[in-house]
Amino acid sequence: MSPIVGVGVDAVDVARFRRLLDRRPRFATRCFTASEQSDATGSADAAQSLAARFAAKEAVMKALGTGIGGFALTDVEVRRTTGTGATRNAPYLVLHGTAAELAGAQGASRFHLSLTHTDGVAIAFVVAEQAQAASCAPS
Repeated sequence: MSPIVGVGVDAVDVARFRRLLDRRPRFATRCFTASEQSDATGSADAAQSLAARFAAKEAVMKALGTGIGGFALTDVEVRRTTGTGATRNAPYLVLHGTAAELAGAQGASRFHLSLTHTDGVAIAFVVAEQAQAASCAPS
């Protein structure tokens, strides 16, 4: 059996997302955790940062096979690592509520996340993976 549960990718038009945030200020509160909003506020372009996080949430839904609306957007939280070195500020996922329950039911215990954005587009790529069982076989 493959350790990969699912793969998801999503792209968000940054200008369109920026207009949505401007027109509907409460949208950010409904879709992002306080931590995500705070992290985005500290970035060079909050709309780009939130657009990438939104893409990550939708990519998780695709990786788990639910499609859009499978669970609350705040059930998926994008966080950043701390510290120094090559992985400093690397994004990672924390699942809550229904998203965590669905992932558990599918055996998805690890998620790999890659985010990128330009002025025009924000893209997220997610791989949902099963936990690797410890092997007793000689290597």
